[in-house]
Amino acid sequence: QGVSVMLISHRMPDVFAVCDRIIVMRRGTKVADKATVSTSPEEITGLITGAIRAA
Repeated sequence: QGVSVMLISHRMPDVFAVCDRIIVMRRGTKVADKATVSTSPEEITGLITGAIRAA
């Protein structure tokens, strides 16, 4: 719809309900940019915590 909104949250249900894309940053660096339909809350949580490293 041509509108951008920045949502900063650790609440995965809210993030997945509102967003089309999810960008994960750690220590000021972008570590992942994912379409919501091609990822899961578990993967995003892993990217946030560092348990999963982005390719």
